[in-house]
Order: sequence, then structure tokens, then C-alpha cells
Amino acid sequence: MFLTGGASRIEVQSLIILRPLSVLACAIALLTLKKEHCLQYRGLFFGFAAIFLLASLHLVPLPNAVWSSLNGRAELQAIDNLVGLKDVWRPLTLTPMNGWHALLSLFAPLAVLLLGIQLSRDDLNRLLPLLIGLGSLSALLGLLQVIGDPQSPLYLYEVTNNGSAVGFFSNRNHAATLLACLFPMLIVFASAQHDKDDTQKVRQMVAFSIAIVLVPLILITGSRSGLLGSIVGLAGAALLYQKPKPSTSKSANSTVKNVQFRQWFVAAIVVGLGFLTFFLSRAEAIDRLFAPDLGGESRSDFLVISIELFWKYFPLGSGSGSYADVYKVLEPAKFIDSTYQNRAHNDWAEIAVTFGLPGLLLLAVSCLQFLRRTFLIWFKLDAKRRSTKLARAASIAIVLIALASVGDYPLRTPIMMCVFAVFILWLVSANSNSQSVPHASQGV
Repeated sequence: MFLTGGASRIEVQSLIILRPLSVLACAIALLTLKKEHCLQYRGLFFGFAAIFLLASLHLVPLPNAVWSSLNGRAELQAIDNLVGLKDVWRPLTLTPMNGWHALLSLFAPLAVLLLGIQLSRDDLNRLLPLLIGLGSLSALLGLLQVIGDPQSPLYLYEVTNNGSAVGFFSNRNHAATLLACLFPMLIVFASAQHDKDDTQKVRQMVAFSIAIVLVPLILITGSRSGLLGSIVGLAGAALLYQKPKPSTSKSANSTVKNVQFRQWFVAAIVVGLGFLTFFLSRAEAIDRLFAPDLGGESRSDFLVISIELFWKYFPLGSGSGSYADVYKVLEPAKFIDSTYQNRAHNDWAEIAVTFGLPGLLLLAVSCLQFLRRTFLIWFKLDAKRRSTKLARAASIAIVLIALASVGDYPLRTPIMMCVFAVFILWLVSANSNSQSVPHASQGV
């Protein structure tokens, strides 16, 4: 996934590999899926089934009389009448090919969910160092990209932010969002209880070392959403940190002083590296945060147009994957140039435009369920359990991604879709008394 799923564009060649493998992974997961797995995660299944069903319904051909009665279809109906296509059946989405791509993109996170619900709780916990390792590899690749040639083969995609630390992604904002999500994961990794003090110290050293590198790297990506996301990630990490109990007979007072000294020392290094990056004029994210908008378009303009599009195609929306095309219908003449608008740069608004009122209702239900679950894991479950710590880290990362989606579209990339699916698994698997379902020899 990390090697082939870092871009959101539908013409990326690596999707030829990724999409069939995603479907194959879903098929393999069904071989061992049991009824007990589905019952244990039935809420998750209902939620994803609703998303899958909504995306599928947008591809069902409708009689011309029904289709032409929907809002926003008058211009196309007039063209049909001119060329003699009066009785053609069309799907709800105005861009059927893009709608099929949108539906196929769901198989990657579905594969993660189908395989993930069959893991024991301990195995779900073991995904933490795996995600940290993959995120760190992306950060390392981004560092090599920054210090190397902007046109070097280290950039995996043709359409990308050359000269920025994009890592395994094509977009610096998506790369920075993943890096910001590492902060709460690192703090859980560092605060995990272990039988040996030396092992705990190594874990803390590894986590703090990665965090120190992440701070300046996010600053030089040039991603404003990544900069703000890192603040959320660091604040969440501060809430998550729990000092591990020493396993040896050392003086408790001495241990507390050593831990406090280490925390203040690392905090000073992080702040120092941030200021060093800024004063060396490599903090492009800070420069872009305060720089005036020099172009004719801004994301606030996109939002205004998105609101107009929402009402134009209300209540069912313009259809999955159609935003880039329907944007041209209302695009102001002053914005027309050699570039084009590929996304709304606000995923909440794009969902409203393309999926209409059903999409907003599904979003509202999802947000309410997330808030209910977040309240449970922060105020009802045992904070010392590792599954609870992971669930809390996942809740912080989900909030971070939700905020990043206000100004961008991180969940349009397959990598972030699958990482998000892991966060959901951590969030819903933490419980006070549930037991993991054993592995099955036969499945659906």
C-alpha cells in the first residue's frame, strides 16, 4: 500500500497493481471470516456497508424521466435533446467513470478492516510499531528528497510537489498529515510498560528520536495543514503520556527526576529544532501560513462555490467522483487559466456536493458515533490498558485527519484510507471485557 497508494489521482499507473490486489485481499479475508467476527464488529460493518451502498447506488442507471427530474441536470438534458439522446438511461453520478474509481477505491480500506477484525487484540496492538516504522520510512524518504535534486527519481509520482518532503506520497499535505499522526502513536510506544527498564529506555529513546526529526521535517514540507496538525498531535501526545512504572528497585524519587529531566530535555530540543529551522529560512510551512494569497483563487473561494454547487444539485448531489467536472459549471471567469481544480480542498464540502443530503446524514451519524466512542474510551475505560491507550491515540489521530480535511483531502489517498481503517480498528476494539474471536479455519 505504501509503495503504490500515495496519490489520489485516478490516472496514477500504480493503481493497476493496487486495485486488483485490494480486491484479492478482500477475497482472502472472506476465506477465514466467521460470523462471530461480524457480530463483534457489527457497528463497523453497518457503517462501511452504508458507505459502500451509497457509492454503488450512484452507479445504477436511472430512466431518463427520473434522471432528468433531478436538480442540476437541465443543461445536460438540453444537450441530449439537441443530439437526439432523449431516452438514454444514466446513473446518478454525472461522471460514471470517476464513480467507478471511487467505488473501487473502497476495497483497500475494506481489506484492512476484513483482515483486521480477525486479529487478536495483541496482534492489533502489534500494528503500532509497524505503522510507526512505515511512517518513519516515509519521513526518511522525504528527508532525502529535500536534500537531493527536486527532479530526482526519489519522487514516486509524476504529478507531485517537487522540492518538498512528500515521502511515499505525491502531495506534501498528505505526507505531513501522516507525520503528524505519528506523535500520539510514538507517545503510546514510549510509555508502554515493559518488564525490563533497559527496554523501556530504548523504546523512549527511539520514540523521542523520531519525534525530534519529525518537527523540522514537517516545517520544511511547506504544508500548512501539516503544521497545524502537528500542534494537535503534540498536544494529544502530552495528554496521552503515562510514565511507566520502574521494574527494578531503584529509588522512586530518582526515577521521577530522571523522567522529568528527560521530558524537559527533549522538549527543549524539539523547540530548539523548530526555531532553528525557522531562522534558517527552511520553515516553508510557517512562511506559507502567514504569506498573503498572491493568486486569484483561494480556498475560501472554493468553499463559496462548493456551497453553491451543493444547493444546485440538492438533495442527492452531483454524484461520486464528479466534483472536478461540476466545478467548471460555476467556475468564475476570473479563475479560468492553465490550471484546473481537481478537488474542493475541503473534503467535508466535497462530500456534501457529490453525495448531497444522504452523504451529510451519513457523516452526521458517523460523527455522533465517534463522539460517543471517544467519550467512552477517555472517561469510562481503564487508562492503564494498552488497548485503551491505542484507542485514545486513534481518537486524536482521527480528529487530526478531520481537521486536515477542512483544508485538504488526505483520505482520498489509499495510504491514508488504510491507516484510517487501522485507527478505526483501534478505536472500536478497546473494551473492558470483550474477548478476541479465535482464528477460523473456514469462513464466508
